[in-house]
Amino acid sequence: MKKLIAILLCLGLLVVPLGMNAMATSEPETLWPTTEFETGRRPLWLSPTLLRMHYNPISWLQLGFREHSLLILHEGRIVYERYRRGYDAETPHVNMSVTKSVLSALVGVAIEQGYIEGVDQRVADFFPDATIAPGQESKRDMTIEHLLMMRSGLPTDMDSFTAADAGLAAFESPQVYAPGAEYVYCSGAGTQTLVGVVERATNQNLLDFAQENLFGPIGMTSVIWNTTDSDSPMGGFGIYMTPRDMARFGYLFLRDGEWDGERILPAGWAEASRPDSRVNPMAYGYMWWSNFWTPLFGASYEARGFFGQFVTVFPQRDLVVVRTGGRF
Repeated sequence: MKKLIAILLCLGLLVVPLGMNAMATSEPETLWPTTEFETGRRPLWLSPTLLRMHYNPISWLQLGFREHSLLILHEGRIVYERYRRGYDAETPHVNMSVTKSVLSALVGVAIEQGYIEGVDQRVADFFPDATIAPGQESKRDMTIEHLLMMRSGLPTDMDSFTAADAGLAAFESPQVYAPGAEYVYCSGAGTQTLVGVVERATNQNLLDFAQENLFGPIGMTSVIWNTTDSDSPMGGFGIYMTPRDMARFGYLFLRDGEWDGERILPAGWAEASRPDSRVNPMAYGYMWWSNFWTPLFGASYEARGFFGQFVTVFPQRDLVVVRTGGRF
C-alpha cells in the first residue's frame, strides 16, 4: 500500500509541472474564421464524451435526446466535428431559442452603432404611437434590459406575431407584472417587442440589419430566418444556420464582440450578457443561459434552444462547443 501511495504521489508531481508548463506557454495567435476554419489536434483533456454528458440531461428533458452534430472549437480551430442522422456541415439546422441570443446580440450591435442609447433606454421611446390603457402606466418604465432579461412584465401570449406591427401590438397588450418585478420566460410578446425596437431604431428590417452588421462581417452565410406575417423576423425562435456558423457566433462572444480588428458588439457586452452562475447555476442573462462551473472546463454560458440546440462558450478554456439535436 505504501508503495502504491508513493507511486501515485510521484505521478502527481509529474502531472503538476506538465500542467504548469502548459499554462506558461505564450498565448496562441488569434484566428478569425471568416471564410474558413483551420483544423487542429484535440487536446487530451478535451473529451467529447464529457461534453455530451453536459448536454444529454437537458436534451432528455426536452425530448430532444438525439444528437445531430457536435462541433468543438478550441483556440479558433475545429478540433472535433461529427454529424449524424443525415445531417452534414452544409445543412442549416433549426436553432429554436438560440434565436433569442442572436436577437440579443443585434441589440448590442445597435447600441455599438449608436442607434440605441443603452440597455437602460425606455422601450416607450421607440413606440410614441402606442396607446397605454389606464392602469398600465408602469409600461412607461419598461427598459430594453427588462426585455433582454425576460423581466418586462408583458404576457406570454403569441398573438403579437400576427399583428401588422408586432412590436407595437405586444407593447399594447395587458401588463401582467410591473417591469422588473418577475422573470417570465416567453417567446412571444417580449421578444417580438425587442425586434420592433431594433427595427424602429435602425429604420431597417431586422434581417437586413443583421446581414450587414453581424452575419456578413463574421462570415455567417447560411442563416435562414423565419418571419412573422408582417415580414419581421421572429424574435423568440425561427432561425436556421449550420453548426459552423453557430460556432462563429459563439466565437464572437468568446472574443468579447471583436472580429479581426472590427468591433461588432460593445466592449464588455459578452460579459454583461452572461448570467452570474455563482448566484444561480441556471440563471438567465441577456438571453443567454448560465451553466454549472466545473474544475475541467471552468465557467460557461450558452445560447440554448429546444430539442437540444446549444452554443456554449467556455472563456477560461478558449473553447466554443456547438451541439444540435432533435427527436429523430
